[in-house]
Amino acid sequence: MVLPAALPSSVVPPSLQELAERIRPVVLARQAVVPVLEPLERLMPDGGLIRGSTITIGGVGATSLALQLSTAASQSGSWVVVVGLNDLAPVAVLEANLNAERIAFIDPGNSGRHVDVLAALIGAVDVIVLDARLSLRPSDGRRLASRLRERGSILIVVSPGGTVNPSLSADLSLTVSDAQWEGLGCGYGHLRSRHICVGVNGRGRASRTARCELLLPAIDAQVAIAESEREDGTVVAFSR
Repeated sequence: MVLPAALPSSVVPPSLQELAERIRPVVLARQAVVPVLEPLERLMPDGGLIRGSTITIGGVGATSLALQLSTAASQSGSWVVVVGLNDLAPVAVLEANLNAERIAFIDPGNSGRHVDVLAALIGAVDVIVLDARLSLRPSDGRRLASRLRERGSILIVVSPGGTVNPSLSADLSLTVSDAQWEGLGCGYGHLRSRHICVGVNGRGRASRTARCELLLPAIDAQVAIAESEREDGTVVAFSR
């Protein structure tokens, strides 16, 4: 694995270097768009995850949406690495249908080394899901963004509380709101699905504001387009 000039190899634990060597991307760098599940294509200006980009997701259900955005990549052979998010249950990853053999969890703890960990992973894996609660300085954000563009990895920053570190400049921002569970009556019933609204904005091709209604989870799938959207066409789609 090639480390950045500012990051001596001695800084990175041998176990992490070994992991990075084992999980190098299997998708060729020239393939600029990494696929997402069909219901999520309308959230992406190019119909998929753009290599070298940073995506931020905030709001209740942000972690679930981040996993769903990673599912198709995982199923097609890409590695997904979760950094932080210690409250994420492994069963949630399996329920999202990610390939259990293509995902790794890294807990940087309180060492303050998470920036070095991220720098080592960028270029070694396709998709990195990052806990927004890990602190970053503006200089760290610029350094990571430059490395992402150079190496072609995708960074998905998850903020369940809705606040994303301003040191990270997002190419695409997703905001989950109006989450409502369906299936419960007055003291009876079972949770069947959750209706959410996803607001989309960003830079460049993603500069147009969009809104999409999804079921996450759906009754018979992990994610689906809400019936209300199918009926009234509330989504404002990107031009391609």
